[in-house]
Amino acid sequence: MSADLVPTRDVRREDLTGTLFAGLGRGPHPGVLVVHGSGGGGGYERRYARSLAHHGYAAFCVEYFDGPGRPDALDRIPLSYFGRAVEWLLDRPETDGERVGVVGFSRGGEAAMLTGAHFERVGAVVAYSASGYAFPAPTWMPGVEVEGPAWTLDGDPVPYLPVDELVEEEQDGFEDVVENDDLDASTRAVANATDEQLRRATIPVERIDGPVLLVSGGEDAIWPSADLSRVAIDRLDAHDHPWPADLLVSPDAGHAIRTPYRFDGESAPDADHRLGGTHRANARAAADAWRVALDYLRDGIEVSRY
Repeated sequence: MSADLVPTRDVRREDLTGTLFAGLGRGPHPGVLVVHGSGGGGGYERRYARSLAHHGYAAFCVEYFDGPGRPDALDRIPLSYFGRAVEWLLDRPETDGERVGVVGFSRGGEAAMLTGAHFERVGAVVAYSASGYAFPAPTWMPGVEVEGPAWTLDGDPVPYLPVDELVEEEQDGFEDVVENDDLDASTRAVANATDEQLRRATIPVERIDGPVLLVSGGEDAIWPSADLSRVAIDRLDAHDHPWPADLLVSPDAGHAIRTPYRFDGESAPDADHRLGGTHRANARAAADAWRVALDYLRDGIEVSRY
């Protein structure tokens, strides 16, 4: 697939950073916010946004840390930043409709669900390899010395599950998060949390006014995203959420379930297999999830155009 067909616009404002991938074909187009994970922006999430643009969406790939004018780490990020990105996208001439979709990956999936829960102009959420619990700022990141909130809402910390300190090791230029023992840190966090801590850290996904899709791999080597995503689905079911909601679990896939497309000149990231699963399983999971994600986005945000 050719990447050059999609018009792009870099946004470098004091209050907002990212790249807009305008939809192909006659516009304006429905809008989608795309949110990267704790690895930072500039890679797979841009490919996903570009793929959405090829399918007729105006996709804004938002950078919320480790970018021009942004914080250095995923640490105390105001959810209002994502709300601002939603409003900016809806105000663009390339964008049509009353609401946008939000797609997030890993910790960005956490942000996507929180954004959908707290901002009414979100009409659909798709979260890959995510968690229904909020977790703290990653202490392995430079500048994050003490465990604290990853997100804030109206200046207050978003409650999170306390997590044992993680150890970072450098391996062939790839930063691996290594667990302290056989039970990974996120699993320990859930197992050791009190009922009250679990309750407070659970994302209020029932407030999302639209379809919710979660996508996970059974061989996720970063955290047990299938189990963590099930938390969100169970909460939606418990609250009789009126919109479609589903969890797609690919048993042999890992953490790196992304877009099924590669553009001219791109190659598969060498590090993907270190995140669990195999290239084949991850690719199949990405292809299967992509079709469903497009359906959820269409049902949630395109219906508001008519």
